[in-house]
Amino acid sequence: MTDPLQQQLLGHLLGALDDDEAKSVADRLKSDPQFRQELDRLQRQVAPLEAAREQFPVPPGLAERACAFVAAAIDQADPVPEPEPRADDRPVPRSKSARMPMTPETNSPSWISRIRWADVVMALSVFCVAAFLTIPAIQAARFNARKAACQDNLRQLGMAMNQYSDNNQGYFPFVPPEGKLAAAGIYAPVLARDGYLTEPERLVCPDSPLADKDGFRIPPVEEIQAAGREELADLRRRMGGSYGYSLGHMEGERYSGTKNLGRSSFALMADAPGLARSRLQTDNHGGKGQNVLFEDGSLRFVATPKPNDLFDDFFRNDNGEIAAGLHRADSVIGSSATPPITYVNFP
Repeated sequence: MTDPLQQQLLGHLLGALDDDEAKSVADRLKSDPQFRQELDRLQRQVAPLEAAREQFPVPPGLAERACAFVAAAIDQADPVPEPEPRADDRPVPRSKSARMPMTPETNSPSWISRIRWADVVMALSVFCVAAFLTIPAIQAARFNARKAACQDNLRQLGMAMNQYSDNNQGYFPFVPPEGKLAAAGIYAPVLARDGYLTEPERLVCPDSPLADKDGFRIPPVEEIQAAGREELADLRRRMGGSYGYSLGHMEGERYSGTKNLGRSSFALMADAPGLARSRLQTDNHGGKGQNVLFEDGSLRFVATPKPNDLFDDFFRNDNGEIAAGLHRADSVIGSSATPPITYVNFP
């Protein structure tokens, strides 16, 4: 059934056809079984709207008042100039169009009388259905676009990491176990200092709380070393941007940084873990998951920090601690201010 025929049947149901169209549809309904079947189908679809099918009386004199209002508005917007006086003093009449009165017979379209409440309800229903289908699609497209932009940031950071490791005996930026630089986010100032990171905006995930703040910058290593206690805490919290970095691992009693072994299951960077330590899900991407950059440069978006048995927990070591890994294969991603080793002072 083509769209024009369906429109005719819908107009027939709503009483919106003129006399000739109504007669044509009625004649076809008598002779065409398929046409009658389509009418039955449409009747079932619009049946829920029948309860609202109500005629409203037109107030007396509405058409005349509307025409008078429009005529007055036209005169105010585009007045007709008075004619120049002629020598024979005979008045020059205005044009016919300027003198023609507006009447309901000449200016009231016939379709206005056919508009009913059911038509308005149907239009609103179509609008609501379209909004119901469109809004989630727009939200999903926006989410996917921001996720892709975040992945591109991590991809560029991974390239910088690999270039750094090529020139530093195969090691990625080292996170000291103690001192003012002992925080995972130190990777960013080190990469910037050595010329591997020239675009600070790469450290900001577009779907993170940090993206809503202006003025992000990478503090120089010298500024961090010279900072006082309160300033140091603020610098360490912000210097890694939206992303977390590997906290290194323990080799017996000795702490070691992360070496580039090109592993496809070792998480090197990721969307930074959030503050809710009970689950450590990232605050980026609306809490739906995190982008993870692996040592071999591959990327994956995972819903949890431990997607399956092939991977360890990205945000905790094998003891469930937010600290350096317990061995070389134990990957732990720390947020910017997270130290690799936590010292406990006993009284």
